[in-house]
Amino acid sequence: MRLPWIVAPVAFLTACAPEEISQVAGDAGTRVDARVVVDRPAVRDTGVAPRDTGVVTPPRDGGVLPPADTGVPGTPRENCATPFDDDNDGVANEDCACTPGTEQMCFERPEDAFRGMCRMGRQTCEGTGEFGHWSACGGSWLPLAEAMNRCEVAQDLMGMTATRAPVDILLFVDTSGSMDQETVWVNENMNRFATIMGASGLDYRVIMVARRGTGRLQVCIPAPLGGAGCADGPRLRHLNVSVDSVNGLRQWVVTQPTWQGFTRTDSLKFFVAITDDESSLGADAFHASVISWPGFASYVFHSIVGYESRTDCPTLARRGGVYLTLTSRTRGMAARVCSTDWTTIFTSFARDITTRANAWTVDADARPDTLQVWIVAPDGTRTQLTTGWSYDGATRRLTIDPGLLPTGGSRVEVLYRTRASSP
Repeated sequence: MRLPWIVAPVAFLTACAPEEISQVAGDAGTRVDARVVVDRPAVRDTGVAPRDTGVVTPPRDGGVLPPADTGVPGTPRENCATPFDDDNDGVANEDCACTPGTEQMCFERPEDAFRGMCRMGRQTCEGTGEFGHWSACGGSWLPLAEAMNRCEVAQDLMGMTATRAPVDILLFVDTSGSMDQETVWVNENMNRFATIMGASGLDYRVIMVARRGTGRLQVCIPAPLGGAGCADGPRLRHLNVSVDSVNGLRQWVVTQPTWQGFTRTDSLKFFVAITDDESSLGADAFHASVISWPGFASYVFHSIVGYESRTDCPTLARRGGVYLTLTSRTRGMAARVCSTDWTTIFTSFARDITTRANAWTVDADARPDTLQVWIVAPDGTRTQLTTGWSYDGATRRLTIDPGLLPTGGSRVEVLYRTRASSP
């Protein structure tokens, strides 16, 4: 029975042999069981010599007898009907005819430097005309040299993947008369915020609720997050709505039907409030409204508000107690609206959001003890995370500890067997 592995985002998977590889993953000691299946060799050696009857049958090609069997196996030959490097020369399907433009699975990498579960590569038929030749086999690897040619191709992959959760961020900016300098700082730092989000590789969107424009007490977000003339961009929806000293939360609730369609049900939700005053809508009332919206059952609330006295912050209207309550409840971040270093504030908020966005959703019902998590560097180097991640079978969500998230263009790869395909 073939037991397919599911991998994300790699398209071709294999189950391998000859040994069983086991790792321990997760704080709870989840066992990663990488049992593999040995494929049947092309020629089976039973260890029993053929029966010698003493009769030599002449061949039909003129009476020339085949060479005597000395007991030494002959040189292996490349078999064009298999995807493997049958003659062990490091090249799969060399000198095999093919139709230019076609592709096939292949395997030709016996080096023991390749770790983890084995995986088939791909090669393309190159050339022009009726016949071509196979290119080098790219992307294949396996754990041990002895496991060469022991990969069983999983045909029924069903297109399953594990995907990182997207992020939706909702900001409001109080554009009342006391927020003159703060509005300038928002304009100066929104693209810094977006640059950090983009560099993380996240699929993110931003909804801004504030007066739009380039004048005093207005917000204009240019490219790359926004468009020309303060217009929206692919990741930005700017609602040109006036936010006064106390109605920021109410404006989110009132405009929800307008911006709801720009959010994703499966996204992680983050609110960012920017004001120097208190809210006229209480924390409990706002929370009750938010959790009733599709996909908002869990959210994080960040605040750039006043949380000191006017003695410490002479320009402060009032302490933002409602916002700080919501921030504390959701374990968000708070920053002083009276701070003069908003570059650090926006940088910290962006990094916090990218760190919290550490969940990957497995598309199929995975067998937990077969899950493996790998960090793949841009150069292809693979590192398995044997600790620091957890899996919730009810939501099919795999979460990685923030400190272990990849950076610098690396990606996360998840391998697993589905329950349906497991013994």
